[in-house]
Amino acid sequence: MARPLRRRAWAPAVAAALLVGSVAPAVPAVAAPPPGPPPLVAGPDRPEDPVSHDPTLVEEGGWFYLASTGDAATGDDYIPMRRSRDLLTWEELPPVFTDLPAGVLAAIGATAADAPRDAWAPDLSWSGTEWRLYYSVSRFGTTNSVTALATTGSLDPASPAYGWVDRGTVLESEPGSTDYNAIDANYVEDADGGAWLTFGSFFGGLKIVALDRTTGKVAPGAEVLPLVDRQVQFNPVEGPSVVRHGGYYYLFAAFDYCCRGTDSDYRVVVGRSETVTGPYLDKEGVPLLEGGGSEVLRGYDEFQGTGHPDVWSSGGVDYLVNHYYDATSGGTPRLNVRTLSWDGGWPTVGDPVNPSRSAGHGSAYVRVVVRDGGTAVSNATCGYATADLTMAAPSPTDSCQQWQVDARDARQVTDGSETGSRLQNRHSNMSADLPGCAEAETRGDVAQFDWLGSFFYNVCQRWLFSPAPDGWTTISSIAGRGLVWTAEGTAAGADLGVATPTGAASQQFRFEPVGEVLLASPTDQTRTLGVVGCGPTKGRGTQVRMETRVAGSCQTWRLTSAGGAGYTVTDAVTGSVLTETSCQPGNARARLRVARPGTAPGACSVWTLVPDDDGTWSLSTAGSSLAVRLLVP
Repeated sequence: MARPLRRRAWAPAVAAALLVGSVAPAVPAVAAPPPGPPPLVAGPDRPEDPVSHDPTLVEEGGWFYLASTGDAATGDDYIPMRRSRDLLTWEELPPVFTDLPAGVLAAIGATAADAPRDAWAPDLSWSGTEWRLYYSVSRFGTTNSVTALATTGSLDPASPAYGWVDRGTVLESEPGSTDYNAIDANYVEDADGGAWLTFGSFFGGLKIVALDRTTGKVAPGAEVLPLVDRQVQFNPVEGPSVVRHGGYYYLFAAFDYCCRGTDSDYRVVVGRSETVTGPYLDKEGVPLLEGGGSEVLRGYDEFQGTGHPDVWSSGGVDYLVNHYYDATSGGTPRLNVRTLSWDGGWPTVGDPVNPSRSAGHGSAYVRVVVRDGGTAVSNATCGYATADLTMAAPSPTDSCQQWQVDARDARQVTDGSETGSRLQNRHSNMSADLPGCAEAETRGDVAQFDWLGSFFYNVCQRWLFSPAPDGWTTISSIAGRGLVWTAEGTAAGADLGVATPTGAASQQFRFEPVGEVLLASPTDQTRTLGVVGCGPTKGRGTQVRMETRVAGSCQTWRLTSAGGAGYTVTDAVTGSVLTETSCQPGNARARLRVARPGTAPGACSVWTLVPDDDGTWSLSTAGSSLAVRLLVP
C-alpha cells in the first residue's frame, strides 16, 4: 500500500502516514574545527534548540553549518541554512534556493506554478574541491520523486567561493516503474575511495547505488542494490546514514513514523557490515533486509519522535545528529546533537549537548506477568502489525516482552471522566490494541498495531488500570464495554484476549520493571528518590528522599520479585533495601529508609507496584504508599 510522502516540517500534527528524508556522514572539515565539544548546559535556562527537520551538519572555517528540510508553510526557503560556533546558539543564513531549479521540477512533471512547497532531506559532503548538497523533491503522496545536486565552493556567504550552482538530477523514481522512492539521499565513501549514495523511504525500503566521484552523479550502468527491508506492513524505514568505523560500515536508519508532532514514534536503529553494500546485520545477527535493526535512540521527555540520523565527527568526538518534536512547544521539530561512543564494536548514543530539562530517559520498561501461570505478555512474531499478543515464559532479555506504560496523549473521553494509557512494545514499537473494540461484546483478542496517537485518538489503544486483590492489577479497555485483559491459558503460547470481568486469576497482572529504574517525583520533573548521603546504612537505616537527579548517584533502584505481586526495592549502588519504618497503616510518623544489604524482607520492605491512569505508579507496602514516576535512568 502506498504511503504519502510529503513532509510539512513545522506542522505538529500531520496525517499518520507522512514520510521523511536523509542525512550526511562524517566529513572532513576544510578548516580547523572549534576546540573540543561545547559545554553541557542543563536546566530551564538552557538555550532553545533551533527549528530543524532532517538535519545535516558539517564544519568549515570554525563554524558548524546546518542544512534542513524547508518549511512548506512559506515555500520560499528551499533548504534553509544556519551556522553556530558552539552548537547551542545559531544564526540564520540565506537558503540554498528561493525557487526550485526548472530541471528538477520537470523531472517530477511540475512547473513553477504548481511546484512543491518544500524540498526535503539535504545531505552535505565535501568532495575535496567543493561542497555537494544532495536534496529531494517529490509529488505529495506518490513515488514521483527526484534526488538532485547543488554545489558551492564555500558555505560562508561572505566568501568569494560561495554560491550555489544547480547540477541537476541524480536519481529519479516513478510509480509503477521503480521499486524504490528516490528521496533521503546520503553520501558515503568506502575504504577504497569509492563513492556511494544511500537513499529510500518506505515502499521498497533503503537502497544504495555507486556514484561517479568526479560528477557526483550515478555511475554509468550502476545497479541499485537493497540495504534494508522491515518485512512489516508499509515498510516504515527511511533516512539512511552510513559511517565507517573500525573494520565495519554502520548503517543508521529511522524506523516508524515521523511528522505527527509529539505523536511521532520515529526511532533510530543500526546494523553493521564488512562491506558498504551489505549485508548489514544487527546485534543479534538478524539481517536488516529481514526485519533486523538494533535500536540506539527513541523518544523520551521533550524529545519525541527522535529520527533522521546523521553521524558526524569533530575534534575526536563522534556525534549523532537528528531531529525531534519538542513536547514543550507543541511538537515543533528541533535539532538534536548527541555524543556517540563505541562499546564492543557497537554505537551507544549519549545525552544531547543541550540536555533534557527532566530526569530520566522516558517511561521504564516492564514485563506484564499474569497471576494464573506466571507467563508474560509477548508476541511470537513481535514485529508484525495486527499480530495477536500471546503469553510466554518470562525472559530477562527478550525485548518482545518489554512494554512502556504511560499516559501519553491521554485525554478525557466519553463522559469526561476516563483517560487512557498506552502499552508500547520495546521491540516492535507498536501498541497493545483491541481491534474493533467498539463492536466487542463479550470477548476479543488483544493485538498490536502502530501507535496512532492523539491525531486519530484510537480508543482501541487506550487502557485503564484497577487494583485487584493482593497488589495485582486489572487492565480494561476504554471502548471495549468494560472488558478486561484475560490470559486464555496458563501455558506459553496461549492467547491474550479480553473478556467480561470475573475476578479470576487469569485477569490479574503485575508489572515487573526491567533493569534499573528511577523512582521519580510525580510533580517535579527534576527529582528522583535517592539514599541520603549515598553512605552505608547504620542504626535504624539511612533516610531516603526526593533529590535533584545526579547521574551516577544512589538514585537508581532494582525491583526484584518477592513472590505474588510483591517486590523488594534495592538501591543499585549500595545494595540497601527500601523499607518503611512504622509498618502501621496511616501512621503519621512513618518514614522511608533503606536497611542494610542482606536484611530479610519483612512486611514493610515488600512493595507492590500498580499503575495509575495519569501515568504515575503507586509503590505500596503494609504501612504506606508512595506515588512515583517509573523512569529509565
